[in-house]
Amino acid sequence: MDAELVRQKIRSMVANHAYDMTRAMISEAVDGGSIAAMKFLLELAGIFPANPEMEETSSGESLAKTLLERLGLPEKPFDEPQPV
Repeated sequence: MDAELVRQKIRSMVANHAYDMTRAMISEAVDGGSIAAMKFLLELAGIFPANPEMEETSSGESLAKTLLERLGLPEKPFDEPQPV
């Protein structure tokens, strides 16, 4: 089987279901508390890690920081040492 043809079919399948998959991941991140899903969505949207090209809100807080605070999650990933 032609590998490029397989890749094209997969890209087409993903593109056709991208909206539904994104909605499902958002539900999983919000309802199920999936940190991996939330991190992926924030990275996909260019919110986290901080993108220097994106402006912060007028209050100086980023959307990612606000979301992390509301979800009760730390700003730094768990695998990084936390300052004492």
